[in-house]
Amino acid sequence: MPAEMSFNLDFLRSAAVLLVVGFHLAKLFNWQLGKLRVTDFGLLGVMLFFVHTTLVLMFSLERQRARSNAPLFLPFMVRRCFRIYPLAILVVTFVYLFRIPSDLQFGRFDLLHQNSGNLIANLLLIQNVTLQKANPGPLWSLPLEIQMYLVLPALFLFASRLKSSWGVIVFWGSAVALWYLAGFSSGMLPLSEGGFRSPVEALLKFTRFVPCFLPGIVAYKLWRRPRILPGYLWPVFLLLCCAAFVLFSGSEPIQTGWFICFGIGLAACLFRELRESFLARLVRRIARYSYGIYLLHYFALWLAFVVCRNLTAALQIAIFTATVATLPVILYHCVEAPLISAGVNFSERFKPLPIFVYAKGQGGNRGVRNCS
Repeated sequence: MPAEMSFNLDFLRSAAVLLVVGFHLAKLFNWQLGKLRVTDFGLLGVMLFFVHTTLVLMFSLERQRARSNAPLFLPFMVRRCFRIYPLAILVVTFVYLFRIPSDLQFGRFDLLHQNSGNLIANLLLIQNVTLQKANPGPLWSLPLEIQMYLVLPALFLFASRLKSSWGVIVFWGSAVALWYLAGFSSGMLPLSEGGFRSPVEALLKFTRFVPCFLPGIVAYKLWRRPRILPGYLWPVFLLLCCAAFVLFSGSEPIQTGWFICFGIGLAACLFRELRESFLARLVRRIARYSYGIYLLHYFALWLAFVVCRNLTAALQIAIFTATVATLPVILYHCVEAPLISAGVNFSERFKPLPIFVYAKGQGGNRGVRNCS
């Protein structure tokens, strides 16, 4: 089954967004689950997004190359910008104009007092470059995706030239080893919070999520192999990955996430597709609207449990559920889908055009056409 129609990948993306929403719900209510680090759930959800995104975009680049011999980079970036920026700009502008408290701390929402630099960084999704705080908070991961897009076409060409999947597995291991080597040899580990003490630490911070993206390339190279395990074990496997991540994350959850993501990249080809069912259709819908859910669930939490805090718990839950379930759907069909189509149409302009060379002879005009 093609990746864009895979119920298994829909389940992965749905699990990712639900982990993020569940973590922020626990953070708002300051739920403590013994020694279980609830903060790890949200981080894991983001890292699962990274695996899914890379895998799906590798197939997108494959289709793009099959349709046209135009350069990959510009059409790809045009489509991704039309996909990512419109809804993000809308949410950032809404939060700024209406002064929505979108800085979630344990037990409360705080209002982030934005200056022009912070606002521009959030609109351009360059917060990690300018060291500005994301507003709303979930936007912290989007600059990482945008920066990964810049090198993904080159990684696709690299992976497509490798005859064996072992090449990308070795590439992932080499990336991890080089990161640790640079960190320990420079004395920059563990990384500090906040700014950059040196150019090496800046490089380490910019690349510390790369090993979460690269397993998507591993999964891409392995995707067409015969599946040997029943589909119903795929959710069980992901649940075990979540348990392993929480159990072993300790003080280095990001580095632990590298290996969990790598395991998912290796195992994605082992499981047959989930069968058509109510659950499969549900996760497909959640996956379709997951970007809106990711960006808007802060607003839904604030509206239901802060603005409406004097209502009964049942009404608050109903308001939260209705907001997080309907607002992303509306914005998907009114904003995301039309601009995704516009991005695809605009990217078509980068296809190579036929080249006409006209030579004038004695018998009149003679056209020679060369279609590249």
